[in-house]
Amino acid sequence: MNPITTTLVVGISVAALAFVAYALVSAWRKVMRDKTPLPLYGMLTRMGLTAPEAAEQLGIEAVAHAARRCALCGSSEECQQRVAAGTPPPADCPNGALFSELTRPQA
Repeated sequence: MNPITTTLVVGISVAALAFVAYALVSAWRKVMRDKTPLPLYGMLTRMGLTAPEAAEQLGIEAVAHAARRCALCGSSEECQQRVAAGTPPPADCPNGALFSELTRPQA
């Protein structure tokens, strides 16, 4: 392989790795900085469920994925306000399908 091609491939690889590292660090900082409970848990509470009860219905992996999606979502403040006001999650909520799959406990 000629030196220009090698340099180009290495440069693109380093740039891609730097981009992925930056994205991971940014996500980690966002999650660690926010000390408020995830809106996911507020929505579950409004449905009369706890996280373990939701995990029992859908599986622990589904709830763990939902928590990650919620933690990394950019609409956390809006969702906190929705939880406080008692309104449903927005139509574009990444966990909307999860909420529709859950059933309320029988009283």
